[in-house]
Amino acid sequence: MLNRVTIDQLHMLAAVAECGSFSAAARRLNRVQSAVSQSIQSLEDALEVKLFDRSHKLPRLTDAGEAILIDARRVIGGVDALRARARSIATVAEPEITLAIEQVFPNEVLIGALKAFHEEYPSVSVTLYGEGLGAPEQSLHEGNAGLAIYSPARDGMPGVQMEFFGNVPISFVASARHPLARIGGPISQAQLDEHVQLTLTDRTRRFRGVVMSERTWSFIDQFNRLDFVLNGFGWCVMPTHLAWPHIENGDLCELKIAIHRGKPLRFPLYTAHKADQPPGPAATWLLGELRSRFADWIAARSAWQGTGEGIQVRVTAT
Repeated sequence: MLNRVTIDQLHMLAAVAECGSFSAAARRLNRVQSAVSQSIQSLEDALEVKLFDRSHKLPRLTDAGEAILIDARRVIGGVDALRARARSIATVAEPEITLAIEQVFPNEVLIGALKAFHEEYPSVSVTLYGEGLGAPEQSLHEGNAGLAIYSPARDGMPGVQMEFFGNVPISFVASARHPLARIGGPISQAQLDEHVQLTLTDRTRRFRGVVMSERTWSFIDQFNRLDFVLNGFGWCVMPTHLAWPHIENGDLCELKIAIHRGKPLRFPLYTAHKADQPPGPAATWLLGELRSRFADWIAARSAWQGTGEGIQVRVTAT
């Protein structure tokens, strides 16, 4: 039955799961909705399992669908890496890669991919900009970076080619000593407004992270902000992987927000490069390796993802 499964079907499965509906997935993939629906049906027939429960307004992954999605993401990442390796064999690699990447990106994925990259392309040098909110977009625009991974404040930039990379799980957190941590049930908007929210911005103040309180302090550096939260000042929205070690040891508390109704929160990341300066073979290989390792990293942390339709939170531009 597996000989009837195509990589295109796996891409559609991932798109429907990430977008939450067949119509949204069709828009992302630039396909008609009927083609997406038919492709998913064909995949279900080939695998002989039901991937989505269609009895609700929006399709929901079944338990089998959740398990198949994890493997599908691994296969997609592996195929991307395979294509990149084939291109690297046939093409002379570029001498240098400059990558600007947002601080929300998991460091263990980045380090692992770059170590593998060095083994594959030992003569190619790398300049890495690990930057705060909005900065990778600015580095790309100014020509300081040829490749960027970040969460854009808008759907597109003139002259820039963008592609969805993946979702980073995020959480609302406060110190275990903070008054919000002592609230038993879901926290209301009025209760959030009583306390200072620590938000992210950039040096130009053009970009802002998630703002949900009338009282805010703004930070440029993600890790500086974390120190303040750990010391009991304010609450914030941050990548779950940065907060999780402190949640596990009891220093931070994950807050449940009433208006989210238990839905998982996700921070979308995109790869970007100038349309007239596409990645060379080395950069393409690195992107494939990052995708593959990120898929494995997410799969190992499925408890953070939740089930069903999630909520994507976006950077805003002023």
